Amino acid sequence: MKKQTGFTLIEIMIALLIGLVILSATISMYVNTVKGSTDTINSARLNYDIESVMLLMVNDLTRAGYWGGATDGVDSSTNPFIAGAANIQIPTAACILYSYDAPSALAVNGDGIVNNGEYYGFKLQSGAISIRSADTAEATANCTGTGWSALTVPQDVNITALTFTTAYKCLNVTTSLSYDTTCAAVVTAANLASGEKAVESRQFNIALTGQLAADTTVTKTLNGTVKVRNDRIFTQ
Repeated sequence: MKKQTGFTLIEIMIALLIGLVILSATISMYVNTVKGSTDTINSARLNYDIESVMLLMVNDLTRAGYWGGATDGVDSSTNPFIAGAANIQIPTAACILYSYDAPSALAVNGDGIVNNGEYYGFKLQSGAISIRSADTAEATANCTGTGWSALTVPQDVNITALTFTTAYKCLNVTTSLSYDTTCAAVVTAANLASGEKAVESRQFNIALTGQLAADTTVTKTLNGTVKVRNDRIFTQ
């Protein structure tokens, strides 16, 4: 009868060591896979939020100055949405104010006058992008009036920077001033006489930076350009 023998202590220890190595490698691969998936999800979430906010701002700012009363033969310089406080303003680098003729139950293309709720804006406040829809023009120079509501949630995505910069061009004037020269600057340079009109082409550059509140190492910066479709008719 053959004698039965088992594993020696050394063989058992070696087998246990090999098992532990394999188990550690498996756990490490699982952890890395989960972490990679989490980072991908977080990055996708940040990208979605930042890109959605940028798209909203670009699309809405494009409409600035739209006038439902702009019919054939009308004097475009009388557009109320490019006059005074209804015109595009940037009181601070992180805030922009504007207006446009919004559709209503009475007029699909707007009724041609600046009504309640047609003063709009975007600004950076306390780590969030705020949007404005108010009955009156912003009364303060630092965008602290009424009608603002948060568009993003800082507990999820923290907006760290928002900057609006202008690139205006005063057209059909006899001047060699650079592209980013407003019609007001043309007047100052004595290139536009009293009573004369000029077209002001308006463009904005937007820089937006945000980070995940749960992981500040996940950040994204996005740049956008807005060419306002409705040029301003400037009268000196």
